[in-house]
Amino acid sequence: MQPLVLLTLFGLMMQICQADDGQFPEVSWHGLLDLRYQHSDAAPGELEHGLGKLRAGDERDRWRVNEAAATLQVRLDWDWMVNATVKYADRQSTPLDLTEAYLAYRPVGAAGWRLAGRLGMFFPPISLENTGTAWSSPYTLSSSTINAWGGEELRTFGGELRMDYQTEAGDKFGVFGAGLANNDTAGLTLAWRGWSLHDFESTLTGRLRLPDGIAIPALFPKQANASQAFVEVDGRPGFYAGIAAERPQRYTLRALYYDNNADPAVVSAGQYGWHTRFWSLGAKAELPWEATLISQALTGRTSMGELLGDLRAVDVGFWSASWLLSRPLGDGRFSVRYERFGSDERDYLPQDRNGEHGQAWNVNYNLTFAQHHQLNVEFSRIFSARPARQERGEAAYQEDTLWQVGYRLFF
Repeated sequence: MQPLVLLTLFGLMMQICQADDGQFPEVSWHGLLDLRYQHSDAAPGELEHGLGKLRAGDERDRWRVNEAAATLQVRLDWDWMVNATVKYADRQSTPLDLTEAYLAYRPVGAAGWRLAGRLGMFFPPISLENTGTAWSSPYTLSSSTINAWGGEELRTFGGELRMDYQTEAGDKFGVFGAGLANNDTAGLTLAWRGWSLHDFESTLTGRLRLPDGIAIPALFPKQANASQAFVEVDGRPGFYAGIAAERPQRYTLRALYYDNNADPAVVSAGQYGWHTRFWSLGAKAELPWEATLISQALTGRTSMGELLGDLRAVDVGFWSASWLLSRPLGDGRFSVRYERFGSDERDYLPQDRNGEHGQAWNVNYNLTFAQHHQLNVEFSRIFSARPARQERGEAAYQEDTLWQVGYRLFF
């Protein structure tokens, strides 16, 4: 009922704003209802507090409301806009919660220099796949490992500025940067749970449960049994900066450096600071025969705990790279993605064994009909080796399989 109440409130707000005789504010809203059937052959995942690569791996057959989301957009004038997204997701910490809320400055203009910005709670500009309603992907149901981690942990408050130059031909070149706060725990899930494959995005008050049966409670008794995606531990701001180039209907290139600047030695209310920094590269190209190629890569490190010599208690290097090829097929769209991922550690607490390596395949066919309805059939296969699983009495090497049938309603 809560998503319906939210939509009703949005409708009332729209009526109130439209009562004004002026052109602005201009209010619009859209949303997504996502229903799923899943069949898995996989180890226990995040929802079972395990080290499997799926969010829910141990539940073999499931029918569920995967997500219901609504985005409200209020255009204050030609240049300023407010954007807020609220969603319900299966077994979300708070049934109804915010994923994004920001004030944006996007001036309308033609060729030449243009300054834009946003202030609030938003996703960093990393993903080239998750461009749909409520950060969904038009290509697959499951996000890549890079975008799954981005949706879970790269959730910050901040302010972003972007400077673009657009040519008469429509080519665009830009630089961007942001100052960030409330993201000091980013990196925890990569270190202690590893890369995963899902489409869940953390919310403002949400919590991510830590795996059971490994050495975390004994080694870090101050750590709570769940991580908070939006939390400020040390009062130090972070940042990201990058460059981008785009030719409409031809290509998009993007490079970004991210550093949350967290103090690894600080712990507050059960949450440690994790100093996480990485490089992200992305490219999207429109190819012959209506094909689209999207490639993304990310590499970095995360560390936490007191120094012992020049080592931290946890110090994990991580990397992932993916390649997605998609094209129309019949009345629908066929997409296939291959990715490889891994992590290594060089810290003074080898007991927690945070290294891993793996690869994954994802195959999807979706059919959109009557403009607003979409059916998806998807197959995912993940191969991974993580020694920490042996502490739970499981094999270090696992193969996880997931079949999904999804119905999406866009409104």
